[in-house]
Amino acid sequence: MAQALNAALRDALGADERVVVLGEDVGRLGGVFRITAGLADTFGDRRCFDTPVSEAGIAGLAIGMAMVGWRPVVEMQFDAFAYPAFEQIASHMAKTRNRTRGALALPLVVRVPYGGGIGGVEHHSDSSEAYYAHTAGLKVVTPATPADAYSLLREAIDDPDPVVFLEPKRHYWTKEDLELPVRTEPFGTAAIRRSGSDATVVAYGPSVAVALDAAHAAAAEGLDVEVLDLRTLVPLDDRALTASVRRTGRCLVVHEAQGFAGVGAEIAARVQERCFDALRAPVLRVTGFDIPYPPPLLEGAHLPGTGRVLDALHRLLPSTEAERRSHKADLTPIEPSPAPGRTFRLPDLGEGLAEAEMLEWQVAVGDVVAHDQVVAEVETAKSVVTLPSPFAGTVTALHCRTGEVVRVDAPLLTVTESGSGAVLTGYGTSASQGWSRPTTTAGGSASGGGTATGGGNDEAKSQVGTRVALDASAGKFVRGHRDTPAVTIWADADATALLAARASRRTGLMPLLARACLAGLAAFPELNARVDADRGEILRLSRVHLGFAAQTEHGLVVPVVRDADHLSPDGLAAELRRLTALARRGALGAEHRTGGTFTLNNYGVLDVDGATPILNHPQAAMLGVGRVTDRPWVVEGRLEVRKVVHVSLTFDHRVCDGGTAAGFLRHVLDDITAPDGPDPR
Repeated sequence: MAQALNAALRDALGADERVVVLGEDVGRLGGVFRITAGLADTFGDRRCFDTPVSEAGIAGLAIGMAMVGWRPVVEMQFDAFAYPAFEQIASHMAKTRNRTRGALALPLVVRVPYGGGIGGVEHHSDSSEAYYAHTAGLKVVTPATPADAYSLLREAIDDPDPVVFLEPKRHYWTKEDLELPVRTEPFGTAAIRRSGSDATVVAYGPSVAVALDAAHAAAAEGLDVEVLDLRTLVPLDDRALTASVRRTGRCLVVHEAQGFAGVGAEIAARVQERCFDALRAPVLRVTGFDIPYPPPLLEGAHLPGTGRVLDALHRLLPSTEAERRSHKADLTPIEPSPAPGRTFRLPDLGEGLAEAEMLEWQVAVGDVVAHDQVVAEVETAKSVVTLPSPFAGTVTALHCRTGEVVRVDAPLLTVTESGSGAVLTGYGTSASQGWSRPTTTAGGSASGGGTATGGGNDEAKSQVGTRVALDASAGKFVRGHRDTPAVTIWADADATALLAARASRRTGLMPLLARACLAGLAAFPELNARVDADRGEILRLSRVHLGFAAQTEHGLVVPVVRDADHLSPDGLAAELRRLTALARRGALGAEHRTGGTFTLNNYGVLDVDGATPILNHPQAAMLGVGRVTDRPWVVEGRLEVRKVVHVSLTFDHRVCDGGTAAGFLRHVLDDITAPDGPDPR
């Protein structure tokens, strides 16, 4: 969508020398979201130029330019930044044609990146469409697809009246194969994005993707839902709205803005007036809550998601299949029930993201999963997202491999159910994640860093360095640090006997350390656990799947030895060697990259003595081993230089108290100082 908008501006500038682009940082920087990137280079700084940080001044300048024949296209960096310009927009921009009795047109466009879903702070995520739609004299447009973004912006620039062009910023990265230039339906024409006969979901802008996702999910339940994309709020396509609702008999309106006095209220009123005799249920709305926009960590709860839309559809539609069939105009036969087993498909992850890379499976074929248990982590262009299972039962198939790029609605895994769980909710940039943000390039910030500098602050620009994307594990670190009350305890141990055992057995340190961990877990099984926060329970695990740090040329990898507690010492050593070799070749299978229950972290290979690591969520404990160094040590009352190692235990304080943790660590230390103890099995 971002590229389509850039192409529309470029083509408009090339087609009409009266078109100019202005705003904060739209010139050399190319805009916060890079929508105007390259325009100043191509057309010069008289056609695409930066302005001072004065939104009212920008709007007033655009009005004056339009009065004398220019066609200005103004960018407001973020939705709420436009509020200082609202007096100019409402009192002058919207009223000039009426004030002059039609003698003076005002051909200008105000581009407003709007809506939430990018983890933006206050003033960066408002849905302000109702203000503009309520202001007579303005046309209000909001595209939901790249094709509409191009076509509607070209039409807005050509229009003789002022147009507020609302761009759903979390969909700037939506992908669509199309050949430009393209022209879609004109202003005042809605589009049916999905046909259906049971209910009409009316949406626009960023909510169209949510509505489609809910409609697809509803189809799995036998519901046939139509999705109507309004495309333009002013003018509104009353004919398409009325025809759709009369055909289905039910209407649900979805938008991100607050519900009170929002656009959804106007749509509900019109449907009630025009379709009262055809309605089989009251018109319902799913909207943002009537609060100021919340902090990033809470926006997933605030924004309408698939789950909330599905809940509303369940309230809107008849509760039994027989009732639904009786309302079908064509009495289409009901298809037979599918074979046992439910397939979990990649949901819409928000922000217009159409695909994700499978980062890590948390389950394998044959595993039993619970409702809402995390089964996978995927990485989008914006963040790392965890995926909970909507079904409970046994995993019978994984439909993609680690590292594979998966499209939205593609199958992920199949579960033979023992009962249906909660419908998926909250897949968005920051739905419970909080760290999600748009990808940015060197020289600009997606959080509005250029706002206070305008286009001409060279000193501020000189301080911007090279930007690199967050590592795929960054989100996992944030979640582990935020959600887990982790405590680290440590002690030093005389490793002389450990090194002697390594030499005599001709093995590595890792198998000996792994045996010590397994012996400790056998004595203190409380640490082989995970916390189910939603149920308020601790799940103590019956098998130990031991993760261990392996250094590769691509960085540290954590292979997982499955059922490590059932391996002999020689078998454990062989498996550690095998998995390390696979990791270094990049050939580690998904079954050995996920599902660990305890991690052995040997950071001594990094030549450091100690650390306080972040737990490998959802594991409850991690043993860390530092480098072995020569240190003075008291042995039977005399001072000697001995080989000493620093050992730490980081644990989730919810699974055990300090006494249990200390007992485990002491047990491991005893095995390190006397490694010839009994087999831990």
